[in-house]
Amino acid sequence: MSHAETQPKINKVNFKKAIMSIYDKIHKMLGHESEAEKLYKVLNTDEYKERPYEYSDLGEGMAVIGETMWGWWKHRFLINHNTKRAYEFMNKDQKLVTVTEDDIDWESLKNLPEDAIGRARALSFHFPSFIRHFENGVAEVSWQINPDGRYYMDEDGYGMTDDEEIEIYGFIDQNAKVIVKFKNINECYGELDKMHKEAEEIIKSRK
Repeated sequence: MSHAETQPKINKVNFKKAIMSIYDKIHKMLGHESEAEKLYKVLNTDEYKERPYEYSDLGEGMAVIGETMWGWWKHRFLINHNTKRAYEFMNKDQKLVTVTEDDIDWESLKNLPEDAIGRARALSFHFPSFIRHFENGVAEVSWQINPDGRYYMDEDGYGMTDDEEIEIYGFIDQNAKVIVKFKNINECYGELDKMHKEAEEIIKSRK
């Protein structure tokens, strides 16, 4: 079953105005805190725990704030309650902020359709993608760069394409930084376990 099938559709909202209000608040805040610290204070108000936002606990003192965009929940901000900092993971244009092209294992993507590779190059987080729960300081991120054809289907069952769902996977730390590159694992989920262990080892080596 594709993520598109499991995602609840909701009404569109003027998310541009909502996002601007967050940064307006940050710029008006006094003090010498970093932007991450100020963003944490703004996002930890009741306003950002109700629609069009959604607060979800990720364990280990971590959380994600999702926002509704074009009928879908999108993971927007990573919250670190341990350090009292927050990070913009995806921007209002549905592009990744803390991920760069250097954070992608391009060799693993070489046999994928050009459209999918192009979306990865553009850092597009448009299709249903998720930050998973934290475990030992790291979290898996599933990044869909091509949707199942049913994603395009309307309420009457029309518009379905022959697209196959393509997801790539990476691991981030509690500062929203990629520590194991995004990779196409070709449904070899043993590879995902190896990536998770590699991420945990990197975190251990930092201590």
